[in-house]
Amino acid sequence: MPRVNGLVVAGAFVGGVVVYPPAIGGLRRLGLLQRERTDGPRSHLIKAGTPTAGGLVFAALLALVWAAALRGGDGAEVVGAGLLGAAVGLLDDWTKVRRGEGLRVLPKFVLLAVCAAGLALGLQTTHASVEVIPGLGMRDLGVGGIALAALAMLATSNAANLTDGVDGLAAGCAVPALAVCGAAAALEHHAGLALTCWAGAALVLSFLCFNLPPARVFMGDAGSLALGLILASAAAETGLLVLLPLLALVYVAEAGSVMAQVGYFKLTGGRRLLRMSPLHHHLELGGLSEWAIDLRLWTISVVTAALVLGWAVWSGLAGGHG
Repeated sequence: MPRVNGLVVAGAFVGGVVVYPPAIGGLRRLGLLQRERTDGPRSHLIKAGTPTAGGLVFAALLALVWAAALRGGDGAEVVGAGLLGAAVGLLDDWTKVRRGEGLRVLPKFVLLAVCAAGLALGLQTTHASVEVIPGLGMRDLGVGGIALAALAMLATSNAANLTDGVDGLAAGCAVPALAVCGAAAALEHHAGLALTCWAGAALVLSFLCFNLPPARVFMGDAGSLALGLILASAAAETGLLVLLPLLALVYVAEAGSVMAQVGYFKLTGGRRLLRMSPLHHHLELGGLSEWAIDLRLWTISVVTAALVLGWAVWSGLAGGHG
């Protein structure tokens, strides 16, 4: 079984690497090309015209891998989360390309909220309300756990969307987080869910091969919203929901930097806390290259992912120290 799992995960990565070059050409022919905002860093203006919505590919490939390797319910929630996020994001990307701006804030928020609520209700069938509570062990959060999952999905999808502003950043931060969700599922003897999470990490890694600076393709909202919903769903199903803010710390910091910037601007009558938000733009304007930003924030993501797994095991995951 471990060898089969390894072959599936490796196959997912190789499949992604093979599929992306023609997929990038297809996105270009469809006219799904990046439009850079003039209120962002001026250095980003050269990114205009790069194919976008590349996240649609890893979401679709994850569904294919799951259907081919599992054909069962275990992992279906994570796959469904990816497809729903990709669908909402693709609508936003397509609207942005055709009209020059994406979906309005309220309709986009409502669509994501409906997706998050539906996915959270679906978690009831997987008994995902049982979560690791540091210091208390495993606890069934009941209806509160379902509500918390819905809120986490909505927040994480938006945070991932905000993080996707530097080549490779959002994808690179997601890989260790998904890998840890897979490890948690394996420790709990949910082989199908573990395989789904690891295949997801492998597919995001294959996308990253083409998204490293200078990117040949962007994930677009189709990818960032899919990533956020996938990660939150995987965390909820593997008992890591309460630890998700640490597991996705970079995403949290990126979203928090936007809120802090807006709040400070209003409180001080127009002064800025950061050079520009989100955080990665502040670092860029401070002189760091995209590679330098990636390496620093990827490292943080690897460290926090390892801390989450260790903390979860110590707190009672799979019968650890309670």
